Amino acid sequence: MHLAGTRYSLPLLLASRGRSGADVGDGQVYGPHIAILYASRAAQEGLGSLGHYFHTGTDLSTKLGLASASYELVAAIPQIVAYFGPDKGKTWKAIADHEEKLQEILLAYLRKREDVTVWGEDSADKAKRVPVVSFTVRGKSSKDVVEAIESKSNFGCRWGHFYSKRMVDDLLGLEKQDGVIRVSMVHYNTEEEIRKYVDVLDEVLV
Repeated sequence: MHLAGTRYSLPLLLASRGRSGADVGDGQVYGPHIAILYASRAAQEGLGSLGHYFHTGTDLSTKLGLASASYELVAAIPQIVAYFGPDKGKTWKAIADHEEKLQEILLAYLRKREDVTVWGEDSADKAKRVPVVSFTVRGKSSKDVVEAIESKSNFGCRWGHFYSKRMVDDLLGLEKQDGVIRVSMVHYNTEEEIRKYVDVLDEVLV
């Protein structure tokens, strides 16, 4: 998409440089909070410096870097690379396949309920979405639903606008409902865990 003349690629997936002139790469890899940014030369030429006025370099580190990187986070990068093993493409595919199965368990339950609205794609297709599911329940506060789940289980989910306040409040009109309920699943979750979460959610929504 384009904003103020700048090209962005969303969501934050491992992006293919061949698909877009400026892509955001790995995003958070569920370890240290550090990201990788790729931008084409054409995109970089249109960028000014966000840092000190005397930074006149032409690369991203001088244009976007406000200071030196956090050394402990940088030191973790080799371990992230090692985590994906020698065949990173195979590992990414295995992760995507597993996460597709996880979110289908939850989405299949939510699709059956007439009182539930899934905000966004309600298919578990890994080509269409990542396993972060936002939904609301008609006639119920999202805050109350989350607190009820957490009061009777060890599952953690969240409610609110998640820094998309204008969209959630103004566009979707969910402010009085306390925003959405968000469930985030990742590759180290198990199918059994998601089924148990669905069981708890079903008890709360009775």
